[in-house]
Amino acid sequence: MMKVLVYGSGGRDHCLADKYGDSQHVDKVYFAPGNPGVLYTLKGRRGLIERVPTKDFKEIGDFCVEKEVDLVDVGSETPLGEGLIDVLNKRGIRTIGPKKEYVQLESDRAFTDDLLKKIGVPKPEYRVFDDPEAAKAYVRNIGYQVVVKANGLAAGKGAIVCEGVSDAETAINKIMVKKTFGESGNRVVIEERKYGTEISFFVYLDGIHAMPLRTFAHDYKPAFDPDDTEAIKKFGGNLNTGGTGCYCPHRDVSPWLVNRIIKEIVNPTVNAIYNDLGWAYKGVIYFGLNLDPYDQLDVFEINVRHGDPEWEVIARKLSTDLFEIGMAVWDGTLDTINQVWNKQHYVDVIAMEGRSKASKGWNKGYPGRYGKGHRINGLDKIEKGVMVYFAGVDDDPENGLFTYGGRVLHVIAGASTLEDAREKAYRNIDLISFEDHKNNGANCLRYRKTIGL
Repeated sequence: MMKVLVYGSGGRDHCLADKYGDSQHVDKVYFAPGNPGVLYTLKGRRGLIERVPTKDFKEIGDFCVEKEVDLVDVGSETPLGEGLIDVLNKRGIRTIGPKKEYVQLESDRAFTDDLLKKIGVPKPEYRVFDDPEAAKAYVRNIGYQVVVKANGLAAGKGAIVCEGVSDAETAINKIMVKKTFGESGNRVVIEERKYGTEISFFVYLDGIHAMPLRTFAHDYKPAFDPDDTEAIKKFGGNLNTGGTGCYCPHRDVSPWLVNRIIKEIVNPTVNAIYNDLGWAYKGVIYFGLNLDPYDQLDVFEINVRHGDPEWEVIARKLSTDLFEIGMAVWDGTLDTINQVWNKQHYVDVIAMEGRSKASKGWNKGYPGRYGKGHRINGLDKIEKGVMVYFAGVDDDPENGLFTYGGRVLHVIAGASTLEDAREKAYRNIDLISFEDHKNNGANCLRYRKTIGL
């Protein structure tokens, strides 16, 4: 029996740990630094998933050697960008995830956009700027709507969708002048705004082969439902977040469209990675795509890991043993893996911190300033078969779990139809509350109501 370590602490990472725990080959999953929510799950209580509360790369390496860990899966972009894979590989530890050099596919948008343009992969028109005044002059003159993107890593929040010139200038100031995303905002990519359907498409690479996952998900990035006009006005627009919910399979999934994506986007990109760049990339690549009303496909982002919340629903639908996929990534044998998918539909609704009482005044809630320390109630009422993956949580020996982030937890339900999966997910998230101790115990949990519509 095998041991796996998942490095990360969010909902995607908890989902990875849970999925490895389902493998017939695995009898122990370590979760580092993890989050305490896993201890409130069945696998956590049984000891199948064990939290290892350390972030230190050397300590992680020492731990893996001591415990004879067979595989490490690094779920998040930050430790990948800091070189965790390189550290572990030097010690002979098997890993899933790109080396530090390869993370520039996500951490340098201009590099990736230029690569895609060179090889003819379709993407929106774009320009790159180092000077905020030059960027503002550009958006004043082009005449069409844009998306302003921080060039570097920004925890999935670095793209600002703009309605007009004023919005674009505000976004440029936010990223380049106010440095909301730190050094990632030294440069911006200004990209033509596209309209259509968002598609999240994932591919495993083993350094030789590519294995596109033959289904895909629909992620919802705006913070609020379109008709939540009061909240949108208070926040100064419907801000993009790291994701507020997701469903799978996407309504547009078909063998025809999957084949198109592989032919037009995946294959030329993977060929460039392996042959033009010469990278022995072992891990996951995420393609954020737009399908417009005229069936034009465009790439609007590439990430070097699973999406969050997309992975939470795709993992539930995937019936192939994840440990077998992981070992094939390391061994270079992805061509031997047979993809198996169940027939269910899955919906993930994310419970976020909403408006809550502060020491002085009020917290607006995620994605603005949000409160912490609100006790999480109702988890014991969740129906059997409905998964809860934890993200922004902490715990207290006396009071149990409490909120410690803006996106707190994921509620994932499956059913034979999308409509039934939606109904089940919403029925269960309504059983959970975040207790606002400064406001007479009022429920300060917030969620979008239109996921899957």
